[in-house]
Amino acid sequence: MSNAFLEHRAKYREEVSRRYGVTPELYDEASRLLAPLAVPFSLRKGEFLQRIGTPAQYVHWLHSGVARTGFITESGNEVTLHFITDGEPVAAHDDLLRARDAQPALNFVVAETAIHGYRLDWAEVSAVYQQNSQLRDYYLAAAQNSIIEQSRRLYLNASPAQGRLNAFRREYPGLEQRISQKVVASFLGITPQYMSQLLRQDGSK
Repeated sequence: MSNAFLEHRAKYREEVSRRYGVTPELYDEASRLLAPLAVPFSLRKGEFLQRIGTPAQYVHWLHSGVARTGFITESGNEVTLHFITDGEPVAAHDDLLRARDAQPALNFVVAETAIHGYRLDWAEVSAVYQQNSQLRDYYLAAAQNSIIEQSRRLYLNASPAQGRLNAFRREYPGLEQRISQKVVASFLGITPQYMSQLLRQDGSK
């Protein structure tokens, strides 16, 4: 069992339990069940955790750094869907589900800064999940939280650009200083040029 994994996970017990709506005890039990599967990893900025076009194989959990998920449109534009930071799982969940039928991933997952954490084989996680009701309860809570976040993002996309920028800052406090302006613009669905204009307007207030 990975004691280091358990020690890192323990740092985020209260925060994640509150976000998922689970008890700290259930969080600890999920950590204990996943620990034997956890393999340490580190990546440099710009390296991929998952590439478009090959079946997704792993879910990652970060204890430091920033990762990003997104996709490429038919016209070649890059769209950022989520940012993942310390204490969070990293995966494009829809691609993990597609991988059950050996379908290729539609999303990429990339290190936006240097990152450190643990890699877990999704097939192994799924096998443990099938055998343990507590891990199923934890997974359900995490999936429900993901649905809520996705719904919030859809509503956010209907807001004016300045409103989207304000919401990004509320959802990811301090992240703007850790990543590039271009990537923030891709998350907001605007051009880098318009992002610069918004920042100039902010500075003039």
